[in-house]
Amino acid sequence: MDDPRLFSTQLDYDVPLLRLLAELPGGQGVAGEVRRLFEKKYHRLIPDEHRGSRSGGMIVWDNNVAWSRLRLKQNGFLDMPRRGIWRITDAGRQWLKENSQATRIKRIQRKRPQTPRKRSPAKVAAAPGIDLEMLKQTRKLMPADEFRQVWGTLYDQLLAEERVKSITEITQTELGHRTRRWLDDVHAFLSGKNASHPSSEALCDWIHFCYALELYREAAALFPYVCEDEVDTAIYKRAKRVAKVCRSKIAG
Repeated sequence: MDDPRLFSTQLDYDVPLLRLLAELPGGQGVAGEVRRLFEKKYHRLIPDEHRGSRSGGMIVWDNNVAWSRLRLKQNGFLDMPRRGIWRITDAGRQWLKENSQATRIKRIQRKRPQTPRKRSPAKVAAAPGIDLEMLKQTRKLMPADEFRQVWGTLYDQLLAEERVKSITEITQTELGHRTRRWLDDVHAFLSGKNASHPSSEALCDWIHFCYALELYREAAALFPYVCEDEVDTAIYKRAKRVAKVCRSKIAG
């Protein structure tokens, strides 16, 4: 008899889903129908907190079943002979036969091919339909150690792919032109060639810009023109600290 505490975590859905598939005619079924039968069979065991909230746009228990399908497929216990069809494999049936009392499936650790030291590690192939947002929602629901074990590598890869989208492609020449324009404005102000007076906030931006380029003299020279009352306190204090560092570097 199933333990009423069976569905406490996402990984607890794997074995029940495998057992359900084994009971179906031909060991297979359409995804939507399998989910419906899962809810019907295990209705009294699914905790309320897995029914009343959503994850990745789906009810938690339904989302957990979808993830279980993926884990079973990765372990070779489930395949999809056609799109939208879930089917238990011979390996899945054999596992059930040998582990009739088990409630968890130990993840199969496949040996990774050895690669030369200097070669970049191969990317993990993302399963269809799995995106970063789904993994972020799953991360909130799973214990941290379980999440890292099952999805850590893929999560890190998708996160890096998302971050790289924010990188602007720019040539060295264009970067030099943009930097030069900023520096010309700074030099024009310090030399008195610019009749307009930049705002104190703009001066703080210039101070950080000059510091980043290791132009310590310019950064230190700009700070006396910053009016404390015209900028946010945090911005002023940071510019003041940067100017102080620049003065120490000049003196050193």
